[in-house]
Amino acid sequence: MNIGIIGYGNIGEAIVSGLLKNKYTTPEEILASSRNSKKIKSALEEYHIRITRDNLEVTRFADILIICVKPFGLANVLEQIRDHISENTIVVSVVSSVEVAEIESIIGSKKIVRAMLNTPVMVGEGMSTLCMNENVLFDEVDKVVSLFRSFGIAEIVEEKYMEVITAVSGTSPAYVFMMIEAMADGAVMMGLPRRKAYKLSAQAVRGAATMVLESEHHPGHLKDMVCSPGGSTIDGVFTLETNNFRGTMMKTIKDATKKAERLKHKL
Repeated sequence: MNIGIIGYGNIGEAIVSGLLKNKYTTPEEILASSRNSKKIKSALEEYHIRITRDNLEVTRFADILIICVKPFGLANVLEQIRDHISENTIVVSVVSSVEVAEIESIIGSKKIVRAMLNTPVMVGEGMSTLCMNENVLFDEVDKVVSLFRSFGIAEIVEEKYMEVITAVSGTSPAYVFMMIEAMADGAVMMGLPRRKAYKLSAQAVRGAATMVLESEHHPGHLKDMVCSPGGSTIDGVFTLETNNFRGTMMKTIKDATKKAERLKHKL
C-alpha cells in the first residue's frame, strides 16, 4: 500500500517515523512532498523515503494520501490536486479546524478522513481521533485506524466532538509540559538538582497516565490509593484544591474548546 504525504513538516516526519519504526510499511512505499530543503535532506538521509516538490506526483502515487499543510494553505492544495485523486484513494486531512464537508466542497465526493493528532506522535505515544465520510468502506476504515495506531492510540469519533477533542487531547500536552516544569521547579526550590527534577517529574506523569490507561480504575480511585491518612500526598491535594486546580483545568478545556470552534476554517 502506497502512502503519500503532502506537506512534510514536523507532523509529516513524525508520521513517517512511526510508520517505519513499527514496520507498518517500508520506505519504498512512502512518497512525500516538501519545499523545505532541510526536510528533504532529512527525509532522504534519515528515513530513506522518496521525496519530491511535486504534490501531483504524490497524489497520483498514493493509496492513502495524508495532507499535513497549514489551514490557510489547504484550499490551494486541494484545488491543485482534486482532478488527480483516484476514486479509490483515501484522502486523510490532519489539518486542524477544517471539517469534512469543507474538504468535500472542493474535491467532491471522494473518500475523506479527518484526523486530529497531538505532538506525542513524535515519540510513538500519540492520541489520534478520526472521523470520515460515508464513502470510506469498512475495510478502508480498518486500514486508516491501523496506520494511526502505528504511532499511538487511535479512536473513531463523531465529527461534532472534534473541537473539544482538540482541547482535551491536542492542546493538553502543553499544559502537562507546564505542570512537569512547575513540579520540577518546586523540587529544585527544595534542593533537588534540575536534571533529576525533570526526569522524576516526567516519569511520575508518564507512570500515572499509564495506570489510568491500563488499570481501568477511575482516576479518583487511583488518587485515593496514593493518599495515606495524614500523609504528604493528601496535604498536597489540599493545596491544589484550595487553589482551584480542578476548576482551573476544567475552565482551560472549556476555553480551548470555544477557541477551536471559533477557528473553524471555511475553505
